[in-house]
Amino acid sequence: MMLDVLEEHLSEAAFLWAQRERASVASNYTLDEVAELEARLLAHLDGLVTAGPPAIAFLAPKVQEGEDPGEAFAATWALLVLAPSLVLDAVKTRAIDAPSAVQFAMTRALELGEAAVVEPALVPWLNMAEPIPLSLALNALGGRGRISVDRALQLLRHPEGAVVAAALRALKPSPKLQAPKELSRLLSDSRPEVRWAAIMAGLLFGTRDAWVACEQEATTAQGAQRRTSWALLAAAGDALFLDRLVASAESEAFREDALWALGFSGRIPAAESCMRWMAGKPRVARLAGEVFSAITGLRLEGAYVLAEPEPEDALPPLEEESLDADLSLRAEDGLPLPAAGEIGRWWATEQKAFQVDARYLEGRLFTGSALLDALEHGPMRRRQMHALELMLRTRGACTVQVQAFSERQREELARASAVRERLPSWGLGR
Repeated sequence: MMLDVLEEHLSEAAFLWAQRERASVASNYTLDEVAELEARLLAHLDGLVTAGPPAIAFLAPKVQEGEDPGEAFAATWALLVLAPSLVLDAVKTRAIDAPSAVQFAMTRALELGEAAVVEPALVPWLNMAEPIPLSLALNALGGRGRISVDRALQLLRHPEGAVVAAALRALKPSPKLQAPKELSRLLSDSRPEVRWAAIMAGLLFGTRDAWVACEQEATTAQGAQRRTSWALLAAAGDALFLDRLVASAESEAFREDALWALGFSGRIPAAESCMRWMAGKPRVARLAGEVFSAITGLRLEGAYVLAEPEPEDALPPLEEESLDADLSLRAEDGLPLPAAGEIGRWWATEQKAFQVDARYLEGRLFTGSALLDALEHGPMRRRQMHALELMLRTRGACTVQVQAFSERQREELARASAVRERLPSWGLGR
């Protein structure tokens, strides 16, 4: 195969992988739409593999020394088929010194690679003493359910936090496996990554201590862990915590995390608390509109959204510019800008159809069917929390790996549909 053809396949695969990664957490993509991106991505990845041995020399530098994350992903994925020992050596080496974005891309290739290729290659790593390949294998194989219970339990005593956290994530309850005795100790571990993994494992096993630890984490954690702990506690249905979230939204420092969590409470007071924020700063207004929609089911389109402001062509004079302003793009920036007045008028007419003490999901009373429908057809951005709730409600019997390729997610959703009508709808952890 000519070099220019290989270059085209690599370039397109790198671009489509980046598009797919963004779409997998976007508010304006569904699983069906992500599947369309994946079909194009897989076609170019297959083009690299089909080239056979001539592609190895072309792709090897991309994994051994490349700096482009998209190319690193595509090359790793293809070389797992063509030259697994070469790429695995590169993954181990570059896990130490490569840019974090490249490390992430190579790890994602291990997680998304074809089972028949990845699993035989990584299973031997589970017996390695080196913590980096061991934790990589645990993360890649744990999500596939390919870690033995005995090995995962054994590794809970490993000195490296990354290994312990990965082992905790690999554990799933079963009739033969109750909450491991090490869990209570790890819930108070000084290493944040281990403590958080222990909390998630404890919630999965249904231990009350894990909910207590989650409540503590909600007070002390930062970033994604705080956001997730707040959302979990909101979904748990604690009225006092709901009041706390509404109060937290009054603080600018906590407002975005509080609004995000309120959306998973599904409660009407949470939706109504968002009304005042829809007329605020655009990023907060967008988030408040999303939360209101997630609870009430009102689709933010047509009269219920405002026209997007025209982008500013010129930068402000330096003396007028705030050097502390946050100029980074976030997922919230892709949400529609709600028309607060029109939404308020809609709510004045429709609110009588909602029960104040009930939980709603996209305008429907919360049930197993509503949760699975949101996972199958809802926006990608909210599916990770829905998948986590499904896993907790079924004690790990039903999992949907929302970062996996859509074909696998469809299979997992089909299996979960067997419990659609029997899925408990009461508060989590209660």
